[in-house]
Amino acid sequence: MHKTIPATVLLAALLASPLSGVQPHTALADDVVNTQTPPVLTVHSTGGTITLTSSDDGNVRVTSGSGQQARVNRFDPSQMGAAHIMLPEQFVRQPYGHGFRVYHLPARQFNVPMAHFGSEGVNVENPGGDMSIAVPKRVGAVFINADAGNVAIQRLHGPYIISATGGQVHMQNVYGRGLIRTTTGDVTLGGVGGDVHVQTASGAVTVYGSTANSVDVQTDSGQIYWRFARCGTGVYRFRSHGGAIRLGFRAGASAQVDAQSDTGTVQDLFPSAPGIGSAVVNQASQHALSMAVNGGGPEITVTTTSADISIEPVAEPSPTSAP
Repeated sequence: MHKTIPATVLLAALLASPLSGVQPHTALADDVVNTQTPPVLTVHSTGGTITLTSSDDGNVRVTSGSGQQARVNRFDPSQMGAAHIMLPEQFVRQPYGHGFRVYHLPARQFNVPMAHFGSEGVNVENPGGDMSIAVPKRVGAVFINADAGNVAIQRLHGPYIISATGGQVHMQNVYGRGLIRTTTGDVTLGGVGGDVHVQTASGAVTVYGSTANSVDVQTDSGQIYWRFARCGTGVYRFRSHGGAIRLGFRAGASAQVDAQSDTGTVQDLFPSAPGIGSAVVNQASQHALSMAVNGGGPEITVTTTSADISIEPVAEPSPTSAP
């Protein structure tokens, strides 16, 4: 059954509650929806791990765990046009020392390209439990709202928004314009490219083999470790309040790094020995550093309030090693 759903209705429903305006059916153990164009996939999950992978056919295949009653339905996203998505403000209360600390995620607007969405959409409502979803190699867009549980994505090409309230997000070989947002969950990425945005309250952000054209990462207390395999045109921004930031560069990643910490220490960890990259320091103090890495390139801005920052070279991985 196909119905046209306005962008505001679709996105509000995605971020707050199950999608409305369509007639659902209960998913079988292996529910297959054939799509002729790159589909728009929306997933709302209340628990369990959502695993998303690409396949060689043109189907969206939903494989539910035992005992689940997931709902799968079609919708028509062709009238959505340009989407300006507003993610709501969130507060997280966590144990801290002998008391509690409240972490704040401000509201966030994010623009997703929708001109090439096509006319086919698939919505999945997961009431809890692990679930696997296979999609075509290229998608119109993927929106996942996980109230609880983890999200794992492999081999995806297209725009995406991943919102995980308390779970972790793992992504491998994903390319496109996307936003990953967690409160307490860690974010781990490997081989990521495109225009990457990450926002967490207390989750750590760890990235290996980045070829992203631009990056914007913001945390409150979570640590950031980002390893560049290659730098694009930029802009690159890394910001934290109390989380340490560590940037690593392979020999082929060239950039101009400007780093500053209000009260923390900023360190250049490039050795003088040749062979694993080079750095020319333009200006340095205990709390600030400006340097050209591997000859210089796009600007990378790194700022923290109270944490340390370090800039270091990383060795090229062997052909058989995982990122």
